[in-house]
Amino acid sequence: MNAQAATGTTPGRLSSPMTGWVRFAAILLILAGAMNVIHGFTLLDHKHFVANQLDFANFTFWGVVFLIGGVVQIGAGVAVFGRRLIGYQVGVVLAIIAIVMWFLMIFGAPFGAMIGIIVNLCILYGLTVGAMDDWS
Repeated sequence: MNAQAATGTTPGRLSSPMTGWVRFAAILLILAGAMNVIHGFTLLDHKHFVANQLDFANFTFWGVVFLIGGVVQIGAGVAVFGRRLIGYQVGVVLAIIAIVMWFLMIFGAPFGAMIGIIVNLCILYGLTVGAMDDWS
C-alpha cells in the first residue's frame, strides 16, 4: 500500500477545514477575476465607454490582457477553494502584480485604484498570513 492510499490525501492538497481569511481571499479572487473579464470585454467591444477616461494606446491589447488575467484569477480562486497549493501561489503572484498596476493607475482613477489596492491587499493577506496554519 502506498503512502497516498494509507493517508487518503493527495500531494499538494489539504484536507483540513479552510480558514475564514482563505475563503475570503478565494471569493475576492473570483470576484476580481470576473471584474477583469468584464473590463476586458468592455475594452474589446465598447471602446467608446472608456476612451475619454483612459489613455491606453491600444485598447485591443489591454482588453486581451485583462481577459487572460481575469480567467487566471478565476482559476486561482477555484484552485484555492479546492485547497491546491498552485492556487495559493498564483493568487499571491497575481495580487502583487495587481497592487503594482493599481498603484500606477492611482492618478488616473484614484477611487477605483484605492479599491483595487485594498481588495488585492486583502487577497495577499488572506493567502499568506491568513493561511499560515494551512501549509506549516
